[in-house]
Amino acid sequence: MGEFDTTLGALVVAYCLAWGLFGLMSMQSFNYFQTFVKDSWWLKTLVGGLWALDTLQLVLIGDVLYYWVITNYDNPKILAVSTWSFNIGILVTNLIVFIVELFLARRVYILSSKNIFLTGTIVLLSSLYFGFELAVQVRTFQLKEIRLFFEFQWIASVGLACAAAADLLIAISLSYYLMRNRTGIRTTDSMVNKLILYAMNTGLLTAIVVLIDMICFLTMPKNLIHIAFNLVAGKLYTNSLLASLNFRDTIRNNSSTINTFSLAGINSTNMTNAQPGSLKFQNGPHMHPDTLDTQETLNITHPSSRDLELTRTHSSMKFSNAV
Repeated sequence: MGEFDTTLGALVVAYCLAWGLFGLMSMQSFNYFQTFVKDSWWLKTLVGGLWALDTLQLVLIGDVLYYWVITNYDNPKILAVSTWSFNIGILVTNLIVFIVELFLARRVYILSSKNIFLTGTIVLLSSLYFGFELAVQVRTFQLKEIRLFFEFQWIASVGLACAAAADLLIAISLSYYLMRNRTGIRTTDSMVNKLILYAMNTGLLTAIVVLIDMICFLTMPKNLIHIAFNLVAGKLYTNSLLASLNFRDTIRNNSSTINTFSLAGINSTNMTNAQPGSLKFQNGPHMHPDTLDTQETLNITHPSSRDLELTRTHSSMKFSNAV
């Protein structure tokens, strides 16, 4: 039963960590609804739905821990019994991962100029993951005993491998197509570089956690330590999605600066109104919230001449759902 003790310890620690990640996700959800009031209804529904699933997962795993640790504290054999909340809790995590990966696949589809083969590969890997995990959970419902769960070890492991592969493919694809959108403009390229770094970091993080889950499942089949990583993984996926959606506000603010340079000398200041004898550079004054616009407007004002406005458009990169 020492292995079960270790399992319970891992689950309790993971459950506490999951609550911390849930708090972060809730804060990000609140910030999202406050900032992006004009987002489409389906995107708002997605965020609200993921928050609800995150909450449900915590409630279900909490019920499992209470049943094992409190209600049956003097009956260690109960740890071998699979409860309905245990099975549904894992299924909810699988559903969260599946939904987030499909959303990210849509981003790849947009950035890759509708590359059906690449997007289809990601969707296939995500679907295989969810299908394999769903099959295992359905069978676990029927068997009632956790020890029998490991008879389907290879199915669950293949599913986890598919999820990790999908995450890596998404991260590499987003980074590649974002890199191709570099314009040569320092400010724009700086933002693109941040997007690339973010895509790689989040994709690698979720893939690593899923791979650790799979390794623990394969090397320690007689305990449930991998469930601890499964619990944390769901929270990482929702937090990464919310962080990327909220990151649009940072990009929008950073790409809408106005710089004014005096023609009388070398002094330069950031002002909202150009003074006589000055140059005003404005980057994307009417930028759509979901568009990274690299248009530069040059306003030349001088007392002895009429106002002259020159506009140079470098490029406009749509990053709606591609951030």
